[in-house]
Amino acid sequence: MLEHPGDIATLSMRQVASGAGVSLPNFSRLAKALGYETYGELREVYRKQVQQSDIKEYHLRAENLQKTGSDISTREIWEEFRSSTLDNLTAIFESIDPDYFAGVANVLNESRQIFVVGMQASASFSAYTHYLGGMASGKIRLVRGEGGVFADPIADIGEGDVMISISQQPCARASIELAILARERGAKVVAITDSPAAPISFEADYVLLGPNRSPLFFESYVGTTVLIEALIGFFTIGQSSHVVERIERIEADRMRLNEYWKNKKA
Repeated sequence: MLEHPGDIATLSMRQVASGAGVSLPNFSRLAKALGYETYGELREVYRKQVQQSDIKEYHLRAENLQKTGSDISTREIWEEFRSSTLDNLTAIFESIDPDYFAGVANVLNESRQIFVVGMQASASFSAYTHYLGGMASGKIRLVRGEGGVFADPIADIGEGDVMISISQQPCARASIELAILARERGAKVVAITDSPAAPISFEADYVLLGPNRSPLFFESYVGTTVLIEALIGFFTIGQSSHVVERIERIEADRMRLNEYWKNKKA
C-alpha cells in the first residue's frame, strides 16, 4: 500500500488482493485496524491523494479523473476546476512578500544577461517569458536545448548574469544541471516552481512558489503564468525610459512586416 498507492486508489479490492497475493478479508481487517469502518473509506483517502496530485503517476490520475468524473455532475467538475484555480492564485498573493518579489525583479534589472530555462511542459512558459521580457529588454536569452545541445546557449554565462528556471515537480534533469552550472560560474538563479522541496529550489538563490493543484491529471500552470507576468511587469518598471522606445519600435516593425491578421474585406 505504501509502494503502490495508485493501485489502491484506482483498482478494486479484489484486484489489489490478487496482485498482492493476500486474501480479501485481510484488507477489511487492515482498514478497521487503521481506524476506518470499511475498506472503501480507506480507498477514498488514496483516491483524494491522487486527485490532489500527491501521486505523480499521470496515468493513474487520468484514470481517477475519468472514474470520478463519471460519478459527479458537469457543474461539480467545473466547480472543482474553479476552486483549485482560485486556491492556487490566492496562495501566491498571500504567501509572497511584495518587497521580496520586487527585490527579485531588481536582481534582473541589475544583471548583465538573463538566461531563461524551461523544459518539457515548462518549455512553452520559458518561451512566453522570453517573448514578454524581450519586448522590454534585449538582454534576455532563451535556452532551448534544440537538438539536445545545451552548452552553446550558456557558453557566456557568468558573474553578473541571472538564470530564470521554470520547473515543476518532477523537475527536468536538464533544468537542474543548467542551474548548477550557472551557479558554479557565479550567476544567480531564480526558480519559479511549485514547492520549496522541488529539486530546483535547492539550486536557486531566489525561489518564487506557484501552487499547481488541479483535478486534471497534470499540474496547473495558472500560478506559473501569473508569476511570470508579474515578474516581467516589475522588471519593466525598473527599466529606463528607453524601454518605451524599444516597445514602440517593436510594435512599428511588427506592423511593417504584416505580422498581424488584417481583414481585407473590412
